[in-house]
Amino acid sequence: MNDTETLAAQANGLPATPRILIVDDESAMQRLAAAMLIKLGLDPTSASSGEEAVELYRKALAEDRPYAAVVMDLALPGGISGLEATLAIKQLDGRAKVIVSSSYLEQNARNAALEHGFSGILPKPYTADCLASELRRVLKLGE
Repeated sequence: MNDTETLAAQANGLPATPRILIVDDESAMQRLAAAMLIKLGLDPTSASSGEEAVELYRKALAEDRPYAAVVMDLALPGGISGLEATLAIKQLDGRAKVIVSSSYLEQNARNAALEHGFSGILPKPYTADCLASELRRVLKLGE
């Protein structure tokens, strides 16, 4: 994160190193996304289910260490779906920034995603540049 982004994060009430929650049932995708986020100067945490994501988000709020954004896989097998987890997170924090991620998304699905409460979309597979661009857009860093 460059100085401008760090200052923008601090001005938005975010920690100097924004925390990002990655929710994906595939551990390889969690590791890849975490590596991309670390390279971008961000602090990743991973969850493999919707339930785990909601609990981690709740705990982060209680500790006053909120996540700046969540990258949420839509297709989470068993338990609650990515959409249900997003709705639960939004109930905890109406300002939560959740980026939907899925192999089944079209780039032109942004409007539908926004209507369902998502802040952005990240079609899989994604690159570090796509992830960085969507996070910048959603968090409005560097403006």
